[in-house]
Amino acid sequence: MTSKSSLYPTTETPLAAYLIQVGFPLTEITYQIKANGKRQATFLFNDTADLQNHITLFETGKAVINVALYDKTKTALLDLIMGGQRG
Repeated sequence: MTSKSSLYPTTETPLAAYLIQVGFPLTEITYQIKANGKRQATFLFNDTADLQNHITLFETGKAVINVALYDKTKTALLDLIMGGQRG
């Protein structure tokens, strides 16, 4: 069983979509209710050296992606966290 300390959390949907697209399985999504009443999703991934490498590539603009697949993945994540209520 994976402990919480070995998980990488992010609230950034674009980063989560990228990590999923390049093959990192999403371990869990947790939600918090913010002060404005909206819920914020936190995406959890198993934290590995390879995951950290891909995060660095994404954050420095050096990640190479399939844009169409990335867009589909990001849209699917947004639909999931918004309960399918996006327009």
